[in-house]
Amino acid sequence: MGTLSFNILRLYSYFSHLSDGALEALSKKLEIVELPAGTLIIKEGSPADSFYLVEKGEIEVFKSTKWGQEARITSLKCGEGFGEMALLTCSPRFTSVTARTDVKLYKLYKKDFDEIVQIDSAISCIMGTKANDYSEYNKIKTLQPFALLEPEKMFALSDKFVEKNYAFSEDIIREGEVGDAYYVIKSGKVAVIKKENREDPEQVAVLSEGEGFGEEALISGKRRSATCRAIEDTIVLALSRADFDKTVKASFLEHVFPEDITPEDLKNIIFIDTRFQPQYEEEHIQGAINIPLEFLRKRYTELDPSKEYYTYCGMEAWGFPAAFILKSLGFKAKGIRGGLSAWEGPVGGTKDGIHLPKSPGE
Repeated sequence: MGTLSFNILRLYSYFSHLSDGALEALSKKLEIVELPAGTLIIKEGSPADSFYLVEKGEIEVFKSTKWGQEARITSLKCGEGFGEMALLTCSPRFTSVTARTDVKLYKLYKKDFDEIVQIDSAISCIMGTKANDYSEYNKIKTLQPFALLEPEKMFALSDKFVEKNYAFSEDIIREGEVGDAYYVIKSGKVAVIKKENREDPEQVAVLSEGEGFGEEALISGKRRSATCRAIEDTIVLALSRADFDKTVKASFLEHVFPEDITPEDLKNIIFIDTRFQPQYEEEHIQGAINIPLEFLRKRYTELDPSKEYYTYCGMEAWGFPAAFILKSLGFKAKGIRGGLSAWEGPVGGTKDGIHLPKSPGE
């Protein structure tokens, strides 16, 4: 066991109200742990055996998502603690924690932690409130669009969401409407139904918990291209266009001008044509693969995460939302400015020359 002055513990909000005697008794139960950068301190899913206080350095907290991503939940520095949530709920670890830098920690074993929480109701209340707040934050942070968003940006968004409830068969978005919000499914399922250029409406996708929708109209400036309907009781988090543009779109949408793509780039990138197959077959960037935008959420698993992808359509209406979706899933992706109409490089297909679409989606 290490020895430390009990006055140091007053730096930590958990214990600042304790008497000198109580702090001195607590200080004798803390073990000093020094670890190098990169050390895995806590592994998600492992048994919870201790609580930690950060005395020096910085740690990072991660949580796995159902898509296999590592969502960075937060980072903590001197004066902050971690590990209490699993101890309070008698559960396996909810997150993984690594040392971002060399760190010095104070470790309090479960037996001593439980004793303090039982004796001091104020500490129990403080830790319980923090655990509940982080639990709700973690749920939102691990939803697909936000998993890779920097914690600082996520905290800035935390009070911007409006939770909305939809009953079975109720429309959340209607095709042809003006886009004013981005939606993420907190629970439930949503069918994506398209009428455009079809004799009868067709269900083209089903979205479930954690998935976002509605970005296409916000990014392209066009009207909604599909109806999104709850197919069971569903709760969504709605984010206004302004907040979407400022934080989410700015984080996940990158573009590249065709003239800036070098011959060396062509060796290392894969083009994705997001139009329908007949348009692709007529003319496309040479070597491009064809994944229509409306099927991208189903087929992204066909792609290699180690590669870089440039997405395009006739102009930008579908290419940019495709780049946004891929980047939010962890892929390296950019939308091509001007799309095929601005491309002066080699093309393939049944038509010669540059394809000039009749509308941005073509």
